[in-house]
Amino acid sequence: MHTFNLLFHAPYMQYAFAAAVAVGVVCSLLSVIVVLKRMAFIGQGVSHAGFGGFGLAMFLGLNPAATDAVVACFCLLTSLGIGYLVRRRKVEPDSAIGIVLVAGMAIGVVLQNLRVALYNVPWYRHAFGSHYATVSWEQLLFGSLLTVGPAGMWMSLILAAAVILTCGLLYKELMYFAFDETAAQVHGIRTAWCYYLLLTILGLVVVVAMKLVGFILVSALLVIPGAAALAVGRRMSGTLILAVIIGLIGSLGGLVLSIEVGQLSPGASIVVVLFALFLLSSLAGRLMQKN
Repeated sequence: MHTFNLLFHAPYMQYAFAAAVAVGVVCSLLSVIVVLKRMAFIGQGVSHAGFGGFGLAMFLGLNPAATDAVVACFCLLTSLGIGYLVRRRKVEPDSAIGIVLVAGMAIGVVLQNLRVALYNVPWYRHAFGSHYATVSWEQLLFGSLLTVGPAGMWMSLILAAAVILTCGLLYKELMYFAFDETAAQVHGIRTAWCYYLLLTILGLVVVVAMKLVGFILVSALLVIPGAAALAVGRRMSGTLILAVIIGLIGSLGGLVLSIEVGQLSPGASIVVVLFALFLLSSLAGRLMQKN
């Protein structure tokens, strides 16, 4: 296959596969908790808030590294902000997420429009640089897995290792929190701490996953593997393993599909494969219930 020839001879393909594996594993693990806690739209809201960070970075004329840092800060602050509003019950979860989602996208578009409008103004060019690089909105929406590079690969691997280690050390606490928060409080688990820790992890994961599948599709990696695994899983340990397998098949299968066809977006291909796996898991779950 063309994909395997590239994998052995093209470094960029090795970076892409390593990043796909890392993000596929970590998102799949978290997706089980996300589905159980009904937090699916938080990932969507956080990822869309990245538009605001990207728009600010473009307005200030920042380089790619600084842009990533600004987007990361926006995503983290958004994640914690949504958590604060929900936890304090000042705003309903769906309302808080909806407000942040549309506000983040609108702020990003307005700041990019201002960048274009002020491009020829002398004081602006002097303060924020005269170089203006156009960025494809399609790349922002659907990601660019094949251009991850060594830095993106290592960032994905390090984040995956940190999240897996954290979840392993706090496995009991997180599972209690996911299944029954009231019982977790009775057993002395600090559920508020678990909640904000989970939101922080989700914010960091969203930042990395956006490079793979973009703003629009990032929530799919945080929902579909867990939902598919819970449809057929019976024990928690088995469900987690199954979610990881589904996430890996979806990530790598979508990447291979996009390369073999040649004209498909890697991010969109990943989600299509994940959706197909979800349908198969749902069908398998129904058959298991009948038997």
